[in-house]
Amino acid sequence: MGLNIPMNKKSAMDKNSITGKQGFMNVRSSFDKRTLSNNNFRTSSTPDKVTENPVSRPPRKRVSGGGMELKKGQKIAIPDSRNIKIALGWDILDSRCELDASAFMLGGNGRVINDEWFIFYGQNTSPDGSVKYMTVQDNDDAVIDIDLTRVNPLVQKIVFSVTIYEAVEKRLNFGMTENIYARIIDSCNRETARFELDECYSNVTAMVLGELYRYNGKWKFNAVGSGVARDLAGFCAMYGVNII
Repeated sequence: MGLNIPMNKKSAMDKNSITGKQGFMNVRSSFDKRTLSNNNFRTSSTPDKVTENPVSRPPRKRVSGGGMELKKGQKIAIPDSRNIKIALGWDILDSRCELDASAFMLGGNGRVINDEWFIFYGQNTSPDGSVKYMTVQDNDDAVIDIDLTRVNPLVQKIVFSVTIYEAVEKRLNFGMTENIYARIIDSCNRETARFELDECYSNVTAMVLGELYRYNGKWKFNAVGSGVARDLAGFCAMYGVNII
């Protein structure tokens, strides 16, 4: 069932895109809160129907790529300045948790250039075609493909986040998850670096795992690993995505 969204609005996203059950794929300049939680676009790793007694799931078998192990706050150069992938993954201890990845393409002021530069399952390609969101690739839960040569010069940073669907409403948090990671894959499909969270906190509902940023004409990666008590809508507001 499709979602009827005005096609000519230019100023902001309708807040309903973030918590409803229906959505879109191709609307670029505006969308409502329903879109951000459209289950049609969610990853196949999301939990089954909620039960009265949520149970944990066995950890998934993960790729052991042999990349450099990063510590929180560590910054590294990206030697391959062409295509790279940021692969994200997690395991769920409470079956009510549904996790989603997203990317915010930020200008020099730390905010998205406009709403089209927020990339997630319902808006899966950036306007310049440089960033593409893909769900469940091999053993990863989400993969964000990036052609660094095509990133708009106005974009100074790309932030990679993971959020819990309806965390506030359902009183969920990252203490109900484990084994959250981000790994960098080069254009030859080799893992070059990996960042794994040491601890998942119960007072966190949204997490920034890492960020790509420009530095002296080159790209670097920062293993951030910081969380806040916000849902995806809160992240949107934090990075300047307009929600109405």
